[in-house]
Amino acid sequence: MNTIYRKSFIFRALSYEEYRDGICLRNGFINCTIAAKVLNETTIGFALLNEVPTGINSRFGLPIFGIENGDILQDRVQYGRLPKSLSWEDPNEPIVCNILNSMHCIRFAMLSPLRIIEFFGEFEEIREE
Repeated sequence: MNTIYRKSFIFRALSYEEYRDGICLRNGFINCTIAAKVLNETTIGFALLNEVPTGINSRFGLPIFGIENGDILQDRVQYGRLPKSLSWEDPNEPIVCNILNSMHCIRFAMLSPLRIIEFFGEFEEIREE
C-alpha cells in the first residue's frame, strides 16, 4: 500500500454504494472523479467532481496521522479516524477515507448518522508531491 500512501491521486469512480447499519440504501452507476492532493505532512484534501451522490460533501480535508499511528492497515490505507463523540456538525463531511488494497474501492465514512459511501473504479493517476 506504499504505492498510494501519502500520494496525490485521481480516481475515476464508475459505481457507488451507500450503507447504513449494514443495509445498502442506494447504489448505481456514476461518473465521479475523486481528486486527492497531499497538502502537507498532516493533511490530505479531497475534491469529488462531476456526478457526486447526495449525502457527501464535494470538498473536504482529512488528517494524516502517520504509518506509526495506524494509517496503513493490513487491508487498506486509512486517513482520518472516528472521533470519540458520535455527533458531528456537518453530517455530510467525511471523517474517514479508506483505500482498499484491491485499489478498486475508495470508502468514505460520515457521522450523524454513521454511514459509508463506497466508490468503485480505477486510479487514473498517482503522483508524488
